[in-house]
Amino acid sequence: MARADSSSRSGAIDLARTWSGDVVFAGCNLSTGKMISWRADKSTATASCIKLQILVALMSEVEKGRQSLDRLITVKASDLVGGSGVLKHLSAGVTMPLRDIATLMIILSDNSATNIIIDLVGLDRINQVISEMGLKSTRLVNRIDFGKIGNDPTKFAVSTARDFLTTLTAIAEGRLISARASRSMREIMSRQHYLDLLPRKLSYDPYAADTGRAPALTVAGKTGFVSGFRGDAVIIEWRGATLVMTAFASGDDPSFLPDNAVARFMGDLGEALFNDLTAA
Repeated sequence: MARADSSSRSGAIDLARTWSGDVVFAGCNLSTGKMISWRADKSTATASCIKLQILVALMSEVEKGRQSLDRLITVKASDLVGGSGVLKHLSAGVTMPLRDIATLMIILSDNSATNIIIDLVGLDRINQVISEMGLKSTRLVNRIDFGKIGNDPTKFAVSTARDFLTTLTAIAEGRLISARASRSMREIMSRQHYLDLLPRKLSYDPYAADTGRAPALTVAGKTGFVSGFRGDAVIIEWRGATLVMTAFASGDDPSFLPDNAVARFMGDLGEALFNDLTAA
């Protein structure tokens, strides 16, 4: 059953009703309080979106003085794992600050970087931080081990759209762990390279700052993708308004092509939800 704001008109909910696969989503305009959601409390796989909560757990340890982002990490051959990321393509023995490992985990969804951080912080501690955040439906089940996860992404992590919206809202409002930690996480998220899901059809130029132009719209987020499944969680700034949006969808297209049907649906959904939340 849909949960939405008082308005009976929502393009995003209309899309959700007609989508052939499963979809859950939630969005809020933090500047106006307007919220629209669809099955936001239904448990879902997260794919790599859970790496956002792993980042939160790491930042919690940094805040407590148990970890330092300046700590140098040497990537061992045993750390390397397949799937998304770039560390698997680099020479074993490369050394970089923990800050860069965390950045790779978010902006390129690097699986090797993710496992390094899971091992460093500890799976139980990560879930403890998740619980302390009040995310009752979110759990990291395993480190990235394709032998254990197989074709079932719920064996990696589970959550709900509402839990992810809670996380995004706290980061956007600067109150997750601390204002400093929230700024650090959002800055890392703002370098996201995967922009083909919720922001797919929005007028976002990721290179505006590099060329000295003020962007009309900014995006900070974390994506997730496995065969037949896509997830996204984004903070958007537009014309003085702050929007937080998250969605998880599955469908019949198992490919990783740019025009994957689930990815295209996520783009349509992101556009519709953006329009719903910014409508006068």
